[in-house]
Amino acid sequence: MSDLIGKRISERYEIQEMIGGGGMAHVYKGQDIILERSVAVKVLQPQYNTDEEFIRRFHREAQAATSLAHPNIVNIYDVGEEENLYYIVMEYIEGETLKEKIQKQGPLPLEHAVQLMEQILGAIGHAHANGIVHRDIKPHNILLNHSGDAKVTDFGIARAASAATITHTNSVMGSVHYLSPEQAKGGRITAQSDIYSLGVVLYEMVTGSLPYTGDSAVSIALKHLQEPLPLPSEKRPGLPQSLENVILKATVKDPHERYESVYAMQHDLKTVLSMERRNEAPYIIPADEDATKAVPIIKDDNGNEDETKVTKADTTVHNEPVNTQNAAAPPPPPKKKRKRWRWILLFVLLFFIGAAAAAFTVLPNLLKVDEAEVPDVQNMSEDEALQEIEEARLDGEVETVYDDEVEENHVVGQDPRGGTSVKVDSTVTLYISEGQEEVEMPDLEGVSRDRAEEMLNDYESVEYSASETSEYPPGQIIEQTPKAGENIIAEETTVYLTYSTEREFSLGNLEGESREAVERYLENNNLSGSFENSHSDNVENGRVIEHSPGPYSNVKEGDEITFVISEGPEETEESEEEEENPSEQVEAVIPVEVAENDEEEGRTFDIRIVYEDATTEEEATFIEETISETKTYRVPLEVTPETDGYYKLFVDDEEVQSNTFSYGDE
Repeated sequence: MSDLIGKRISERYEIQEMIGGGGMAHVYKGQDIILERSVAVKVLQPQYNTDEEFIRRFHREAQAATSLAHPNIVNIYDVGEEENLYYIVMEYIEGETLKEKIQKQGPLPLEHAVQLMEQILGAIGHAHANGIVHRDIKPHNILLNHSGDAKVTDFGIARAASAATITHTNSVMGSVHYLSPEQAKGGRITAQSDIYSLGVVLYEMVTGSLPYTGDSAVSIALKHLQEPLPLPSEKRPGLPQSLENVILKATVKDPHERYESVYAMQHDLKTVLSMERRNEAPYIIPADEDATKAVPIIKDDNGNEDETKVTKADTTVHNEPVNTQNAAAPPPPPKKKRKRWRWILLFVLLFFIGAAAAAFTVLPNLLKVDEAEVPDVQNMSEDEALQEIEEARLDGEVETVYDDEVEENHVVGQDPRGGTSVKVDSTVTLYISEGQEEVEMPDLEGVSRDRAEEMLNDYESVEYSASETSEYPPGQIIEQTPKAGENIIAEETTVYLTYSTEREFSLGNLEGESREAVERYLENNNLSGSFENSHSDNVENGRVIEHSPGPYSNVKEGDEITFVISEGPEETEESEEEEENPSEQVEAVIPVEVAENDEEEGRTFDIRIVYEDATTEEEATFIEETISETKTYRVPLEVTPETDGYYKLFVDDEEVQSNTFSYGDE
């Protein structure tokens, strides 16, 4: 069908190139010229255009798939028919298939394999909840986009479970390497058949190879029926026993011994790599009671029939013709009276005629089982749904699942779905919502803030608050709400975290202090210091001339303060100017008290101190800041006999205190 390339279907979809195909259809990459997006167009092969059965199956795929909406299932956009061309328009996934990834990479990292399988199980679980069995699960039908997410596609042989089950006589549907034993036998296909195929896919993901191989489809199908699954750990030494157990349970020959649902398998897989489970006891595969039963005819790749019977006493394949040429002629029957034989034959003939008549008239009526229509109970409460099922003369069976949208104790999905005709007393499985899944709140105390943000990606919101402390390293979580271990719904929970920060405080005025006093101050406040020496005519030898940062600056624990220590005046003759212009330094101590109730109410005050002395030509600002607690300021002033020094204290721009200092004041 390469002649489709370059054509436009339905005046909307331009066919660009072929990207795949199967037994029923070809798949092309196309462009939706209306929505301006790439699409995948699946077109039924022309040899089936006149085959009503294939067309019905093709339409069934579209109808089944359009009822599904899941992030890990390929979306169906459109379905149509144009001049004997039957097509489905789907989401285009740019990437590779899971099969291609395994062939290129080999065994996948266990974390990645488990992550992908959880996505695939979520997709198939959604289909099962909507009454759809895939029937052809294999890595070829699992696409991986550029983000690495899995997208399940090709429900081409899927069939709504509402149409009951189907028996494919003498044919093997789907890829034989992933075929469940009941599919190989032409038996009843259920959700457990998909679980078997999922187990084989997981086997291939972690080992890089298939469990069964053979020269023909028949030989591989027989291995699925008869041979135990080779242990994955034999192909990948060191494989956790917990992960091997999941594979073994999913691929048990008896469907009833597998996981009861895809959700159960998904739940088991969530903790499969935890340290607590890595060395759990091996899963014991139940004995296969069907091992002594006859295996029906299965056609090989050339359409030839191969009938095999397996018994405990004899595992020989009985398919040899009988050689009659050399057999001895049987002895002639003894002569009996012809008349007597005529009456016997007539009696036998009449008996079989009567038995046949009864078989076609009386027995069907005796053996006929009434049918019932499955009610649609979607979104009903559990009690209402079970009552509806019971009134329809059916048996209701409940399985609970987590669901973000459907209210707790209400029906998420059902199998078979509403409107299906089934036998009276058949079982209808109801998937009941447990609401959103609760998770255990992680323990975040002691981890860094960045790590906490990574761990809380799925939560509604996270609010942070800082706490000054010297007990913990900066940026470490020291308190959390909710507490670790509490069960919460992540999408509805706001997490409150308190993290540690370095303590910030106002540096005292250390000018004029001795070096020993400075070192004690640094030690008590977790500060470090560096010291320089300089001559000073005003500061006594061994005392601080100045320091940086300066007095009353805000500092944090661990900060380094630089001090200049006086070495006294240089040894020079005193100048006449110094004698004529003596000066002295005084220190104004200004306590500013904040009342206790103001502190509790969190009130703040704007502080401004101005001064003038012999060193200034006009009034200068000493400090200007906002405080919320009591604080003491020390203002150094230089005065001479001719020049006084003074300061003024303003609180909220109102002068509340002032003082003047003169030369010689004590």
